[in-house]
Parts: sequence; structure tokens; C-alpha cells
Amino acid sequence: MILKVLLCSLCTLTVHAVNRPPHIYIQPKSFDIFYKPGESVELPCIAEGIPKPQYLWRRNGEAYNPSGQDDRVVQLPNQGTIVFNSPEDKDEGIFQCFADNGYGVSASVKINLREAKLKKFSYEPRQTHRVEAGRDLTLPCTPPQSYPPADVYWVIKEPDGRWQAINFDKRVSMDIEGRLRFTNVKKSDAQNGKAYSCMAINYFMRDNAIGPEHMVQVEGSTEQKRPAHELWTSPSDQFFVKGKLLKLKCIFAGNPTPDVYWEKIDGAFPDRASFKSFGQELHISNVQLSDAGQYECMGLNTESTQRATKAFDVRIESAPYWVEEPVSVEASINERATFICRASGDPEPKYSWYINGIPLEDRQNEQGVRDPRIYQNNRFFKPNENNITLTNLTLEDHMNIQCNASNKHGYVFSDVYLNVLAEKPTILTPPPAMKKVAEGRSVELDCEVTGKPDPIVTWYHDTSLITGGRFQIMPSGNLHIENVVMADAGDYYCKASNIYGSNITSSVCKMQIRRKTRIEQVPLDLEVIAGYDAKFSCSGSTDFDEAQNMRVYWEKDDKLVSTSEQRMTQNFQDNSLTISGTIVRDSGVYTCVITNGLDEDRAYAILTVKDRPDPPSGVEVERCRDSAADLKWIKGIENNAPVQYFVIQYNTSFNSDQWVSARTVEYTQNTASIDLQPWANYTFRVVSTNKIGASSPSFHTKKVCRTNPAQPDKNPANVRAIGDKRNYLKIEWIPMNELEHNGPGFKYQLTVKERGSISTNTYNIDNWRNYSMEIPTTKVYTPYLVKLQAKNSVGDAKEDPEEKTLFSYEDIPKVTPREVLVTDIGDTVAKLTWRWDEIWSREEGEMKFIQGEFKGFKIQYWRTNEKMSTFREIMVPLSEVMPEDPPAPGQQVLAEYDLKTLSPFTIVQIQVCVVNNFFVGPPSDEVSFNTMPGVPGPVQSLEVQMKSSNSFRLRWVPPMREDENGILTGYDIGYQTVEGLELGAFHDRDEQIYDMRTHDVVLSGLLPNTKYRITIFARTMYGRGEGVFVEATTTDKIYIEKPLFDIRDVTESQMNVTWSLGSYYGMHVIYYVEFRKEGAADWQQSTDEALRNWKLIVGLEKGTYYEVRVVAYDGYTRVASDVQVEGTDGFAAARAVAANYGWFIGMLLSGLVFIGVVLFIYFVHRKRKGIEEEPKTRSSRPGLSSRDPVKYDDDLHRESRGQYNDYHKDDSNKEESYEDYKRDSYDYRQEPSGYNNQDYAAKEAGFRDDDNYDNRGYDRDYDYDNRYDRDYDRDSYNDYDDDDYDRDSYRGDYNDADRRYENAPGDDYRNEKPRYDDEDDYDSDVRYRGSRNDPPPRYQPQMSRDNGNRVSIDGEREYRSEPSKFDDDGVPIDKPADPHSSTFV
Repeated sequence: MILKVLLCSLCTLTVHAVNRPPHIYIQPKSFDIFYKPGESVELPCIAEGIPKPQYLWRRNGEAYNPSGQDDRVVQLPNQGTIVFNSPEDKDEGIFQCFADNGYGVSASVKINLREAKLKKFSYEPRQTHRVEAGRDLTLPCTPPQSYPPADVYWVIKEPDGRWQAINFDKRVSMDIEGRLRFTNVKKSDAQNGKAYSCMAINYFMRDNAIGPEHMVQVEGSTEQKRPAHELWTSPSDQFFVKGKLLKLKCIFAGNPTPDVYWEKIDGAFPDRASFKSFGQELHISNVQLSDAGQYECMGLNTESTQRATKAFDVRIESAPYWVEEPVSVEASINERATFICRASGDPEPKYSWYINGIPLEDRQNEQGVRDPRIYQNNRFFKPNENNITLTNLTLEDHMNIQCNASNKHGYVFSDVYLNVLAEKPTILTPPPAMKKVAEGRSVELDCEVTGKPDPIVTWYHDTSLITGGRFQIMPSGNLHIENVVMADAGDYYCKASNIYGSNITSSVCKMQIRRKTRIEQVPLDLEVIAGYDAKFSCSGSTDFDEAQNMRVYWEKDDKLVSTSEQRMTQNFQDNSLTISGTIVRDSGVYTCVITNGLDEDRAYAILTVKDRPDPPSGVEVERCRDSAADLKWIKGIENNAPVQYFVIQYNTSFNSDQWVSARTVEYTQNTASIDLQPWANYTFRVVSTNKIGASSPSFHTKKVCRTNPAQPDKNPANVRAIGDKRNYLKIEWIPMNELEHNGPGFKYQLTVKERGSISTNTYNIDNWRNYSMEIPTTKVYTPYLVKLQAKNSVGDAKEDPEEKTLFSYEDIPKVTPREVLVTDIGDTVAKLTWRWDEIWSREEGEMKFIQGEFKGFKIQYWRTNEKMSTFREIMVPLSEVMPEDPPAPGQQVLAEYDLKTLSPFTIVQIQVCVVNNFFVGPPSDEVSFNTMPGVPGPVQSLEVQMKSSNSFRLRWVPPMREDENGILTGYDIGYQTVEGLELGAFHDRDEQIYDMRTHDVVLSGLLPNTKYRITIFARTMYGRGEGVFVEATTTDKIYIEKPLFDIRDVTESQMNVTWSLGSYYGMHVIYYVEFRKEGAADWQQSTDEALRNWKLIVGLEKGTYYEVRVVAYDGYTRVASDVQVEGTDGFAAARAVAANYGWFIGMLLSGLVFIGVVLFIYFVHRKRKGIEEEPKTRSSRPGLSSRDPVKYDDDLHRESRGQYNDYHKDDSNKEESYEDYKRDSYDYRQEPSGYNNQDYAAKEAGFRDDDNYDNRGYDRDYDYDNRYDRDYDRDSYNDYDDDDYDRDSYRGDYNDADRRYENAPGDDYRNEKPRYDDEDDYDSDVRYRGSRNDPPPRYQPQMSRDNGNRVSIDGEREYRSEPSKFDDDGVPIDKPADPHSSTFV
């Protein structure tokens, strides 16, 4: 490693040891350098070269030694820079620096060192200029000599001797030569006797000079109006140097002050053009040759009949500038060196060549180059003035070459060198050890070499020579690879060689190629209204190995967006850029940049922020006349939304705070004429409007437009009579505002005369704000002829007043409608008719009967006995009841009107009255009628009382009585999902409510953790009413535990399966039992159970083992318990005769014996004398069916079971809801020890809601066609003594009080239709609640509703068919217990 470092250092030293001619690289940037006496000045000159150069200076062409100047001049060490510490006049001159190291002489540009000076103005006495007001004036100024040139200003001398600068405007300005110009003189220009002076300031000298004083005296008090004319302009023929500033100025005199406009003949102004000095100056920066041509300025004011113009011919010339500048050449022996020096300019530049600072050719008084390598040497030739060439180079051909191209506007100068070398190749910069490049990018691998002749560089990829195509070897030796692909990965190294040897890089560059970074989601162009947010989204991908380096940032108009600002934020999760509260300047090009440090991808989007336009500027009154004003303005910035129109507004001195929109003009205009009223002072402003909105108003005009007085243009409008005040003729009108007065002394003159009378009354009203006049009269609704006229001090209004017929006060009508009838009655509509006399609609009828203007009728109606709270009125205009064909005089008119706002199912009373403008006449006779029923109103309230993961318990309050609108038949419930502001599809509850007494229900089958809108509608036979909704969210889905169960009370054909409810009790989880014979494939399934925690499985085969499990189901998830195996009692029946032949013979013999015994008993019975068998009656005690239909399912995961048994369905399709059963407050987990099932049943019954419990506690396992009496109290069974039967004598007795049945021999209850299985299945409202010692209640048969039919239960049919079996109270007469009958325990 140390050896490598030493070798590299040796190579470096060898390279730097090569000789190289000098080159001055630091020199003055300006050709002119000024100095101030007493202050130091520096002339810089620093050169490079090998060996280090020596410096020498020339002044005015002569050698200049800085050290021989009395220590005033110092040359800085190791450089050629000289410093003048105390420059003097003798130091001025043209300086040039030279650097010489024996291999060439480098020359700097020539420097003009001058002393800065500012001479004083020549003395002149104070001058006084007398001028008439309104005329133009020029104050002269001849600036003194100054180096560098001084800036000229005009000032005013204050009494305390201070000078105050003049603020120029378009009336007072200064021409380019320094003279002060007044386009028109005003009294204020006298400055109260203060003097004007011009001031020259030399900023380099930090000095100024004050010119002579000038006094201005303004004569005359009235300014003379003068058209625009030329006061001063730039010369007509002008030339400007390319790259400099073009400046033309025009000053036009006139009163009012003329406006100056510019125009380019046969062309348009470039973007570099601007207008300065209030439009008087045209500036074009960085002027180009294309800016040449003719320009014209124009002056115009309101007094001009034609424009004052001045034309300019502008030529553009150019100082020399490089087209091809010479460059230094390093070559090897026997090679060729060519130097090109080509410049352009206007006029065409001339060229001068120098070798080592000496002219190439002889000049006047100056000898040219005599260097034998150049002078008369056939190796050197000059084919043209732009080219010199030296061939067959030798090691001695090192030199400096200078070229100068100049014309009258300046020169360009270049200093280069020729160096001839002979050296072995050296690799200065070897390739890096490793290079990472992104796919698709270009890369350049370093291999910078030196050597003469120039070494040939070759590159290798692994072991293959690189040639052409995407691979390019640069002149420096570097390898450039275009559009890198994945296959370009590998090892690279380079080799350099020339005639003196070769060099191979010792390090190998391992290049790794990464996948290209791509933007996958590009930002989209946006247009937003100012104030709203804008959001750009952008995402992309990069190579997996560079993912940790991937970065996303945003640029606006190629500048990095600072996301630290509050308004611009970048979300680093999705890399989006949000601009909050956009403003117009946020518009631009936004770039999303995704980079990993190796490459980047960019995507552009344009944001356009549209806003209201800026207000117009420069609003001026061009001309003010008595009837109109002419305005002009300049359109403001449109803010990305084009202006659509302008609104001109004005205010007056009558109300300066009120701005009135006078006119709207198109966006293409910037002038308008506004009509004016006499005797007013106007100011104006303009508002721009685009599709975003209106701009702020412009500044109002400084000029006030005043108009002269004149007669009023019109009379007051809307003269009318108001008949609301008895015993008066009340006249009203709209008062005229001050702007309509048109002059001083404004008043009204009112003339009143009764129609048919010859006397006239005239009233003068001096207060223009008055708007009414009341004249006493005793005549009701009498016509008068009225005139109202406007007047002022100039005269009466221009238009004649209109004579109007007005009526005096109105009174109560004297007539009443007749024959009021109501027909076509519906629920909310009815047709009303009545009759009235045709004369009421004529003037004589109005005066005599109506006592006012006949306006129509009023229909008044209310609910019977509720007039105060339900009284309504409807105004029926006369036009609605007037026939299309005018009625004949004296005819009675039939009026018809359709009432549409009645309340359904109510008794309505109605009457009709005649009305005029202010009074209602006496009512007609009242008419009473009944409206039909209709759809009901909304329920009073709806609430969700309990929530679960899949259901809600709903409770509501029925509609108010007055909103029932008929007989309620039930309620409809629907629901829909809610997602934000979106509502899902509306679904009706599968089982709607057909009992109007039901006020709560369970809505199930819902999704967990979902928001729903539940709507309820009351319903009558005419349909649904108005809905009321509530929104609620279901709970999260509960976890259903695996059920734990126990099998009890097993008999030959049934078993009781009891399970624990778990912690999710009350969450609308149902259970069912699945069972199958041991070894069978398919499961049999019981019906669902939601209220109880047990199920009786019947219809089993005796002596058979069954697999049993319990399944819990919440509408979405089914969880099955572990399987238990249980066998029924008894012996299994034989499956085949051959399987048990002895058993078959035994059974056959037993059958024969049994038949014989039966026949014997039968014949014995037949011989009994005349004893008839009494008909047997079934016990009213409830029993349990021996067999219950079982549903089968091949799989535990059966399909949805609907709405969780909100209603039970028996064979008659009766639907009842068990969900109304209230067990919410009961927690079975809190049962005390010893809590038996009978207690449970009693407690369960206690939780029922007597108001809502209505035949909903049925067990779906059984058929309910034959139903036991629900009023029958189980306590009545206590009348049976234990002696009547032995409960232990029956193996199949049901020994749990509320769930067990006796299975006595001979019991035929299995052949009967199923009955209710326990006390939970009859209504608690009618349960006997007395003590055991109280007598049982009288039998009250209960009727059950089934599809609208009333069907008696078994007890009722028996009571009606055999009343002798019941006592007077309806209680069955006790009989000894039949040991063969089934006993309910």
C-alpha cells in the first residue's frame, strides 16, 4: 500500500514538473478604473505557469517600474498586482501587465487609470421665470464635467437652507439631458417663493454640485386649456449598442396633462420592453439587433383634436463579441497547432495578433515579431485574419498568443498559449473501486490521463474490449455509458498508451446496476378557487436494495418546496403535498421527485388557483358634462380567470356612503359614458367581475363631476289610497330621493276633488320625505280625483301629473254568502260551494254592499269542540271564483273551492265570509261534515332500548290521538345501513306488526358493528303514515362459547336437554339440539329455542343410544358443543324375525291370549243390563305431545334461520313474536342454591310485561290447534291429593315440576294434538293470582286470534257442549282421578 502511494506521488510530481507557458487569470473586469485623490487604488494582475512567471508593467506603451515611484506604488509579492497608496495626476495613463516565465509572455487587457472628478457649476445669478397658468415651462440645467458621469436631480431650496427633492409625475418631469419640464403650470408650482436648482451627484466621489437657482412666478388665476404638443423628445435618429439599455423619452405639453402612448411601427414590443416615468420613457433592456426599427410616441389630452406624435429611427450597433474565441493548445512534437480568433460586431471588428505581447505584423512606429519560429518561417502561416497555424511542432515551440478584435464601440481580447510536450501516459484519476448506477441512466467512469502525444485509452468490461455503441471513450479518457442496462453490471478497467509507453489502471471498478426508480401514481393537474385546499398525490418504487434511500420531495417552478411552512405540508405516509388556503401566487408547475441517490423520476402537474380579479386602476373622469360623464380605467390582474365585465359605480354628495351601480360594460372595453342627474356631485369607481366573483372596488376618482340644477324629470310614483282608517281619505306615494330633485326648493303639490263635485282642494307639501296625506271625510268608500306633482325652484316637473281615482276609507261588508255546501269529501280534501250576487263585483255593489274593494272570500273551519286550537282561515281571491264568462247583471254566482288541508277522520265545521281590503263580513251558516280516514301521522317517539351485535330492541310511543287519522292496524318497520352521508338499500322487517297494542319489538338479523337507520311507520287500512327514524350502531360481534349441557329425565321415547346460557345471555343467541342414532351419518335437529335453556326431545326409539349436541347460533356463527351419548329406556325392537325367532313366537302367543281376554271382557260387558256408557270427556289439563316434528340437516352449518323467531308459526301460519317477552333484568347466574325449575318458571313469569305480552310465549316445537285454557291456574292441581296417585309408581313420571310429564300406561295423550308444555305458554295477564286456599275463579274461556277468526279452545267447547259438568261459577266438577289418564304435574 505504501509503495502504491509513493508511486502515485512520483507520478504527480512528474506531471507537475512539465513546463507550461504563463496565463493571466486575474485582471481588471472594467477597462476604466477611477481613483479619488488621497485614496488607494489597485490594479490586479495574477498569472499561472510552470515555472512561476515574472511580472512587468507598461504605461502608455513604455516600461513602468512600480518600485521607482517614491514608495507610493507597491507591487504585491508573488503576483503582479500593483497598489497606488497615494495616486497623483501623473499616475493617470493606459496600463498593461505582462507575465513571463521563459516559455512565453502573457498579456492582460489595457487599463485606463483616471482620476475621478466633479467640477462645480459655473456661477449664474438667480433667474425668475414668469409664466401663465396652464402653459408649459422649461428650467435649464447644464451639468458640470464629471468622471465617472454624474447623476442629475432637481431640488427645491427650503428657507432653512436644506434641499428637498422634487417628486416627478407625468406633469412635472426631467428630460434625459437634465432640464426640468412642466407640461402645464399650476399655482402650486410657485412653491411660495422657493427656488428650483439642479443638482449633480458623483456617487464615486461621494460629492455633489448645486446649479443656479430658478424662481417661478405663475400669472393668472384661471388655467388655460391647451391641446397636447411636443415639449421635448429624444433625437429622431438614434443608435444603441447591443446588450445595453435602449431609452427613448417624449414629453408633451398641454392642459390637461397629456397622456403618452408608444407604438412600434411594423412590429410589437419585445418582452424586455417597459414604460417608465409615467409612460413618457420607453426602456428596452438588453437590446438586440431585432429591436431596430421605427418607434413612435403620441401625446393626447381632452383638448386635442388630433394626436401629437414623434417618430424615431432606431439603429442597433454592437461592440465586438466572440463568435469563436482562441483556446490554449498543448500538443506533441510533429503535430500541428491552429488558433482561431473570430468575433462579430457592428461595425465589423478589426483583428490584431500578438506573439508574447509583440504585434505579429509591423505597425507605424512599432516593429513586429522577429522570433525565428514565426518570422519568415515556412512552418508558420496565416491563411486569413482569423487564423494562424504552426506545423511540425518542436519542443521549442512554446509561446503565448494574443488576439484583439475591436471597433468603435470597444474590443475583445484573448490571451492563450501553445505548449509542446513529450511524455509517457499517466493515469491521473483511476476508476473508482465501486460504482452504483440506476438502470436507464448514463454514467461516466473516470480514467483521466495525461501524456504527449495524447494517449490512446482503451476500456475493458470483464475481459472484453469495449467498442462503440452505447460506450464512448471521452477525450479525457473517461468511459461514458449511455442508457445503462442490467447486463452492464461487472468489472471495468482502462489502459492508456502512446509512443512512449502504456499504463493500465491498477484498480478495477465493480459496477452495480439498480432497477430504475419509477413514479407509478403521477400528480394530476388541478384547478382550485382561492381559499380552498389543493392536494397532489404521488407514489413510486425503486430497486429493493436502495429502498431505504428512497426519498420523495416536491418542487414548485423548479425550486424546492419548503414544507416547513404552515400552508404547505407533505404527508410522509403517502408523500402527498397539501396546500392549504391556496392563493393566486401558489399557481405554478409542481414537480414530484422520487430519488434514491442514484437516479430520480419526475412527474409534473400544474396548479391553477383562480381568484377574483384585482381591482382596476387609473380610474379617471375624462370629460364631465351636465348630462353625462366619460370614464376610463386600466384593467387589473385577472388572477387566472378572465374578466367577464366591468361595473361602473357612482356616489353623490347626498349619500356619500352609498355606491350605486350605474352601468355594466364588456370586458373588452376600458371606457364608458355614464348618464348624470342635474344638481349633484359625482365620484366614480369600477369593479371587475369574473366567474369567481367581483373584485374589490377601485379607488374612486379624485375629480368630482358637478352638474347644474334643472326641473324635476318626473312626479312621485305609486300614488294610491289606503282605506284602513275610518273617516279619512288616506293618500300615499313613494317619496322622491334627493338625486331626483334636480335642484333646490323641492316640494309636492297635491290636488283632490270628489268625483262629480266642482270644488277642488290643493295642498303644498314642503317636506320631500313625506309620503302620505290624510284628508277627513265621512263618506264610506267614495271616489275622489287626485293629482300629485313635483316642483323645485327651477320649475314644475317636466311630465304632467297623472289624475287617479282613489276611494276613501273602507268598512265591514254588509253581505253574507248563501247555500254553503260540502261535497266530494275525502280524507284531507273536500269540495265547498256557495252562492253570491254578481252586483258585489261592480263598483256600485262595492260601494253599497262590500263597503270597500271586493277582494274575495275567507273560508273558516275548525274541528268540532276544538275551535280555539284548530281554527284555520283560507283566503280565496275573487279571481279564483269568478266565472270565465262574465255573469249577467243580477245573477247569482256559484262559487267552488277545493279544500286540501283538512285533518282525516275528524268532524269539521265550516263557514264562509266576504272580505274587502281591511275588513271581514259576517259569516255564513255553519256546515258540519266528517272527513274520511287516511294514513296516520308519525309516532311520537322511537328509541333503541337494547343493542346487541345483530339486533336492536325498539320501543315507541303511538301517534297522538289527533294524528291517528283512522283506526291503527299496526306498524311497519324498515332499516338501512348508514355509511357517512350515504344510505344503503331500504329493507322491510320480515315480520311486520299487526297488533296496534304492540309498542316494542326486536329487530334482528343485523350486521355487527354497523350503523343503521331504523324507520317506523304507523299503519291504517289506507297505508303507511309518515315515518320516524332513529340511528344506532350494533355492538361488536360477541364470542360465542361452546355450550355446556346436561341430559335429564330420559324415558323410552324422550329426553330433556338442558344447557347453561353463558355470559352472552340476552344477546339474541338461539339454541337448538342436534341428535342422531349412534353411528348414523345425518343429524336430526330440533326447533330453535331463544327464551328457555332446555329442550324436550320426543319421538325417540326405546332402548337406543343417541349422540346429542347443542348448537348456539347468533345469526352468523354457529358453535356446537361436545357430543354426549345417551340411551333411552326399554329394549330395542327386533330388526328381523330371523334375528330372534323365540321372541317372535312369544309375542305371537301373547297376542292371541290378549285377543281372547279382550273378547271375553267384551261379551261380559254386552250382557250387562241396559247400562249405557257415559261419554268420556277430556281433561282440561294441558298435556304434551309425544312426538314433535324434527328438522334434519346434513351439516352443522345450515343456512340462516331468518329473524331469530321474532314470531312463532303454527300450522295455521299464525305469527307471534316471543321477543316481546321481558327477561332483561333477570340474570340466571344469580339463582340461589336450591333454585328449582318451578321457581324459575314463576320468576320468569314475573318478568313478563303484562301490557305487551300477547300470545308470544309459545313453544315452536308443538302445534297449537288445540289449546288449553290460559286462565286455568296450575295451582288448581293442588286439589288432587297425593293419595289419588303414586308419583313414584310410574317410572316415566315427569319429576321436575315445570318440565315433566307422566307416562302412565294407557295414556293416549300422544294421539292428541300437542298442547302447551308449561305455564310459560299461557298469558300472565289472565293467570289466577290468588292463594291456594282461595276458590278458583269462574271459568272464562279465552279466544285466540288466528288470521282474524275467533276459535274456541278445548275447554270452551266442552263447557258449551256439556254444561252439566261445570258448577255455577264455571269450575269443572271434581271427579275421582282416572288412574289411566295422564296427569299434569
